[in-house]
Amino acid sequence: MKKKISLRVIRRISFYYEALLKLNLPENTYISSRKLEEVTGVSCNQVRQDFFYLGISIGKQKKGYLVKKLFKELKKILSIDHSSKVIIIGAGRIGQALSNYKLFKDRNIMVTALFDIKKELVGTEIGKPGQKKPILHIDGLETYLMENPDIKIALLTVPEEAAQETLDKLIGHGIRGVVNFAPKILKVPKETREIQLINDCIGTSLYKIVYQLYSKK
Repeated sequence: MKKKISLRVIRRISFYYEALLKLNLPENTYISSRKLEEVTGVSCNQVRQDFFYLGISIGKQKKGYLVKKLFKELKKILSIDHSSKVIIIGAGRIGQALSNYKLFKDRNIMVTALFDIKKELVGTEIGKPGQKKPILHIDGLETYLMENPDIKIALLTVPEEAAQETLDKLIGHGIRGVVNFAPKILKVPKETREIQLINDCIGTSLYKIVYQLYSKK
């Protein structure tokens, strides 16, 4: 049975993985917990505790962890050792920026299509040659997902007033994971608790920063 890992630990594991991507070290070299601390801000003791808890026993005393094997283990834990196909609902500026996010490739995330209702966008393509993604009409969403049953994740970048209705539609069509960028806290119906929803409103995050900076003045 696969060990259930808390989201707090998963968050730190993602930091370690991002650090390896950033450092771009040769696969046959070693990286120490101290170096991971420098890059991620997570203490070296916590790094070692996390790896021990997760059964990552690929370290060598005074050397650290072999980069090639550590990459493999972290990918497996994060479930990115295989490709994940994603659709984007809303082909405005945020949606297009996400579809062209170059680091998705390093994370085995592939955006297959965007959906919108605007006539000037529907039927066009965005992206570099060889990496273009179609912008389709939202009315074709159900058919598209029926033809591509392996797509279970959606990024939501629609206007606030359409966000909850769009989320409900996605769930009804078989989507099981949604990251919501709309400026509204969305909710998953009680009967579909297995759905994974993250409300990631950019404005809300900025409010937190502003509050932390100025609330004590």
